[in-house]
Amino acid sequence: MKKSSILLIFFLFFNGSFFQPTLDTENIKIDLKRSDDEKILVTWSIDFETYDDIVLQISHKNKIETIQLESPEGEIELCCYPDYVRVTIRVFVTELEDVTGPDCPASECKKIVEMEYLNQKLLKIIPPPTTTSTTTTSTTTTTIPPPIIEETEFLNIEITNELITSIPLFEDIDLTDQEKNSIAVIVSTGIIFLFYIVLLLQEWFNKVISTNNIRWFSKDKNIRSSKKFITLIKILFVLFSTAFLIGFVEEGADLSLDLENVAIFIAALIGLISVTLFYEGTEGLIESKIFKQKVRVKWAPQAIFFAGISTLAFIYFQMPIGFIFGFFASAYISGKRNTAKLSPKFYSTIALSLAGFGFFYLTSIPFIKNSTVLTAVAALSYLMCLEGVLFKSLPGGGNELFESLTDSKGVFKIFPLISFIFGLWLFIRVLIVPPDSEFANMQQDLLSMGSFSLTFAIGLIGYILTILILGLIIKFRARR
Repeated sequence: MKKSSILLIFFLFFNGSFFQPTLDTENIKIDLKRSDDEKILVTWSIDFETYDDIVLQISHKNKIETIQLESPEGEIELCCYPDYVRVTIRVFVTELEDVTGPDCPASECKKIVEMEYLNQKLLKIIPPPTTTSTTTTSTTTTTIPPPIIEETEFLNIEITNELITSIPLFEDIDLTDQEKNSIAVIVSTGIIFLFYIVLLLQEWFNKVISTNNIRWFSKDKNIRSSKKFITLIKILFVLFSTAFLIGFVEEGADLSLDLENVAIFIAALIGLISVTLFYEGTEGLIESKIFKQKVRVKWAPQAIFFAGISTLAFIYFQMPIGFIFGFFASAYISGKRNTAKLSPKFYSTIALSLAGFGFFYLTSIPFIKNSTVLTAVAALSYLMCLEGVLFKSLPGGGNELFESLTDSKGVFKIFPLISFIFGLWLFIRVLIVPPDSEFANMQQDLLSMGSFSLTFAIGLIGYILTILILGLIIKFRARR
C-alpha cells in the first residue's frame, strides 16, 4: 500500500463532526455537600429561559446514575455515597440559527441546533475515623482505633492525581455498543489536535535519535563486556527518573513523600517497564533468536526530557497534559538480513496492543477494582500501551507501520495493517469516544481554562517547533 493511501485513511479517521458539550458555570449552578455521613445534598439552579431537558448524573465508584430533573431549581438528598462523588448537571437546549449562502434557497432560512451545557462538582471521600476523647468530671478516656495493617492500607489509599483518575476503567466503556463501534471519524478541537501532534513528534524525535549515532549518546550504548554495567545504570536512571517525575510532582510541584505519590510512582514504573518490554523486548527477542541478528540495547535519555516538559506544563497550566514518553530503552538491530515473510514489528505491535487491552480488562476485575493502587497500575499501563501502539506506527511518528510493510512479503503485508487497525480502534474506542475518556476530560479541562487555553495552545506550538528543529538538526549533523 502506498504512503498516500495510509495518510488518507488516517486523515479520514481524524476528520468529521463530533458533538461535545459546553461547560457553563454561570447559568448552571451546583452546590454539593454531605448532609449526614454517606448522604449527599445536591442543590441546583438553572438560569436558561428555555430548555428541553435537565439531567442529573452521579458518578460514584465507576458507576453513573442518571436522574431527570423536573424543575430548574431545587435540592435533593441522595444516599449512599461514602467515597468520591462527581455530580454533573446537563442542560439540553434546542436553538434556531440563521442559514445564509447557497444552502438557503429562500429569502430566510433557519436550522435547528441541539446544544448541551453542563457543570459539575466533586465531593471528597469521607475521611477515616480519628482519635476521639471522652471527658468526665474526674477522668479522661482516650479511645484509639485498632491499628491498620500497612500492606492492606497502602493498596487502598486515596489517589486524587488527575492523570490517574481521568483514565476510564473497563466497565466505563461498552465495547459491544455497535452505535459507538461504527464511529469512524473523530475530530478534536484544535488544541487537542496539537496535543496529539506533540505525542506524534515525540515518537519521531525518538526514532531520529535511535537510528542515528548522536555524539552525546554514542558512547556506552550497547550492553556487552565492560560497558554492560554502565549502560544498565543509564537505562535504570532513565526509568526511575521518568517514573519519579510522573509520581512525585503534584499540582504546584509540591514534592512530598506520601503514600499517594509512592503509589503513582510504582504505577508509572510498572507501566514504563511493561510498554518497553512488550514492544522493544518482543522485537529484539525475535530478531536475535529467529533471525540471528545482533541486538543492542540503548538508553533513551529523551524520555527524561519529555517527562520534564510534562512536569513544567503541569505546573504552569495546572492540568495533566501527559507528555510522557513510554519507552526508556530501545533495541538497536545491527546487521543485514533478507526480507522476512512477516516482519517482527508486527509481533511487537500486536503484543503491545494485546498488553494494553489486557491491562484495560484488569480494571474490571473485583480484586483490582477494590485496590486504588492496583487500579492505578492497570489504568496507567494501558494508557501508555495504547498511545505507544498508535504513535509508534503512524507516519510522522515512529513510522514503523511502513517499515513493517516493507519488511513483509506478499499477502503477509496485510497482517501489519490488521495490527495497526486493531491498535487504532482500541485507541479511538477507549481513549476518545467514551464520555469519560481521556479526550473528553482534556476538553473539559480546556473549557474550564477559558482564555488561558490560548496561552496553552501557543505553548504547544512552541514545543512542536522545538522538537521539529532539534530533530532536523540531529538528522543533518548525525554521524551514521
